[in-house]
Amino acid sequence: MIHSDFLLQNQTAQDLYHEYAEDLPIIDFHNHLPIRSISDDQRSANWTEIWIANDPYKHRAMRIAGVPEDLITGNAPAKEKFLAWIRTIPMLLGNPLDHWTRLELLRIFDFSDVPDPDHAEEIWNRPILSTREILKRFPIEYSAPCAAPGEDLTPFSQCDDLPFVPSLRDNGAAKNQILDAIDLFHRAGCRFADHALDADWHFRDDDPLIELGGEYNKRNWTLQIHLGALRKTSSRLRSLAGPAGGYAAIGNSIDLSGLARLLDAMEKSPNGLPKIILYNLNPADNAALATLTGSFSEDGIRGKIQFGPAWWYNDHRIGIRNHLDCIASYGLLSAFIGMTTDSRSPLSFVRHEYFRRVLCGWFGEKVEQGIFPDDLPTLGSIIQNIVYNNIKEKI
Repeated sequence: MIHSDFLLQNQTAQDLYHEYAEDLPIIDFHNHLPIRSISDDQRSANWTEIWIANDPYKHRAMRIAGVPEDLITGNAPAKEKFLAWIRTIPMLLGNPLDHWTRLELLRIFDFSDVPDPDHAEEIWNRPILSTREILKRFPIEYSAPCAAPGEDLTPFSQCDDLPFVPSLRDNGAAKNQILDAIDLFHRAGCRFADHALDADWHFRDDDPLIELGGEYNKRNWTLQIHLGALRKTSSRLRSLAGPAGGYAAIGNSIDLSGLARLLDAMEKSPNGLPKIILYNLNPADNAALATLTGSFSEDGIRGKIQFGPAWWYNDHRIGIRNHLDCIASYGLLSAFIGMTTDSRSPLSFVRHEYFRRVLCGWFGEKVEQGIFPDDLPTLGSIIQNIVYNNIKEKI
């Protein structure tokens, strides 16, 4: 199923991917990789640890399939958890996990057979790669795992030839803690800050992000704002699986006027408005956020406000294509900054390939429909900007 022209439905899509997108380096500007596992080059004990334990997407699919929690995040033996996941894979048709799982097995572990129960023992008995061995399968130029104020940043300097720097994540920290941490993070190479405004967020005149945004702007950082997650769903699952267990949901449409007031307050503050990346979880907000990218422009800065990558529950083929349609229709597609994994698993870097294939397939269809010109060099240049050049400018 995963062949050289996977998801590339016509010749234009194939040419754009293979000639312009396929071999570009990866810049992954937001993820949750545990940095200690990279600096120490940890090697998982088994396939459950390396493939399932740190992937809430897989946990969510297993729950929907009726798999008992003990076989997902509980105390069941590792091989039983592995077999429960293998039994779930044939049910994934249409879910992006179907494609991601096949890409993970092929690109990282060189396994090209069907990932189903008939091949479970063959997969289980294959060698386990270390964290660095996995990451070196990808052309990573820059990666920014989140770190909280007060967290030890030493492991970032111990990653040797792997280009990992911290991204400052508030994690509920008080404003003063974050202010105290900014310079330390900056010296460690940090150029991104991450803040979540969940589904129940509403603007206040004393919102701490106003002052923090100014501090980020002084240092030429980019502020990433993650909008609209409904995290308070099942108390039972939260107690069993922890705060990032794959049971969160899409919240109602975000407070768009409040968001505009927040950006306006930052723009009027003494230190000004930083570069912004907006991520929304509710796709109903796509058009509104795409238009907001043109509401706080600044002379000489291309893409000051970005409608960021299709995020979380939207990072599948349909979600990415809808996202691209909105950016192209309401914003400036050529200024878009592409894809980031937002993942806890090093295996998830295959999603850059997935995004690039979806992107080139979308461009190819537009050409076929007569919406985009049949001009490969022009289209290829735009794709290279989206995949690499535009985000490169922000680091």
